[in-house]
Amino acid sequence: MFYLIVAILIASFYFFIAPKSVKNTMNLLFVMATLALLLLLAVLSIIKFFSLPGEFFVTVGMFTLSYFTLKDIFGMSEPNRDKAQQGENK
Repeated sequence: MFYLIVAILIASFYFFIAPKSVKNTMNLLFVMATLALLLLLAVLSIIKFFSLPGEFFVTVGMFTLSYFTLKDIFGMSEPNRDKAQQGENK
């Protein structure tokens, strides 16, 4: 609760009383604090992602392999259809 009151007081100072030179400094501090928070959240999300069970990664690998397998199978030409087309062209 104390930190919330301090944060409200700082925000009030920033919006109502602070001169332009202080606002520029505060903007830089807010940007740096935001970047630090985003970096912290990114690291925590990466740690959470890699703490998933191994079955998840095996499943993702199998789906990836099946996608490329089906892509190759549908990209193959049918031998009978090619022979029939060649016979019609003669």
